[in-house]
Amino acid sequence: MGAALRVLSAILFFCSVPLVAQAKDVRLCYDEWTPYAYDDQGVARGLAVDMATRFLEDAGHSVTFVQMPLARCHFSIRYGAVDGLLLDDLSMADQTGLVTSAESLVSRVTVAIVRSSFTVTTYDGPESLDNTNWLKVIGQPYPEEILANDTMHPVEVAEYAKGYEMLKRHYVDVLFTDLACLRFSGGDQKSLMEFKVLRPAVETAKRYMSLRPELASVINDFDREMAHGLVNGVVDDIYRRHLGFSRVGFARYVGLSDVPIANPGGLIAQ
Repeated sequence: MGAALRVLSAILFFCSVPLVAQAKDVRLCYDEWTPYAYDDQGVARGLAVDMATRFLEDAGHSVTFVQMPLARCHFSIRYGAVDGLLLDDLSMADQTGLVTSAESLVSRVTVAIVRSSFTVTTYDGPESLDNTNWLKVIGQPYPEEILANDTMHPVEVAEYAKGYEMLKRHYVDVLFTDLACLRFSGGDQKSLMEFKVLRPAVETAKRYMSLRPELASVINDFDREMAHGLVNGVVDDIYRRHLGFSRVGFARYVGLSDVPIANPGGLIAQ
């Protein structure tokens, strides 16, 4: 009987080894983007950080975060220093051969900010801003329709920090920023009273988690857990904690959708 138990124990031990080996420590790189991903005294925080952590850990994986400019993130992925990007767009992921999550973690909602005295009140395409100067921060993404508009004149700067000051002093006529960053970053809202947001949004672009192709199984695990999180309310709880809205509520706020997602991608077995 003792020998049989020892054999059974050995079989159970060896059977358990592959299960342990499947667990991964996923290293995700992110560029600073409040309130979705940002560094807080050496600790990664934000809505997307919480989502990646929650659903990767629910799937049995651990996750660590590295904050770097986007170009360095791609370089680090290429040379194996990190495993993927926390927030990537589909076109870039396709170019680099990365595998992406089935659902977007967040949406970048680009809006146009002008002075309160600016005569234009709504955005009706790039022609709304003909013959204006706009603030272009080197290295930041902008809508293609703006980049291709020859009647708008970019004023290139190295950083965004003094953008509102440049707008107030008439050095530029318009600047583009992310709505969530503008609305929820916790900045001085009084300082924004001199400006207005042109609606509707100029552009909405979804951002996904992406990993190296050999980690496709990890993405599948993440997709499964996030699908459950969308249905059982975990995703909404994370959104409310960071933005004050549920995921659908935020989509309604920016005019993206009025239809809640009951079963995203058919990932939950009925």
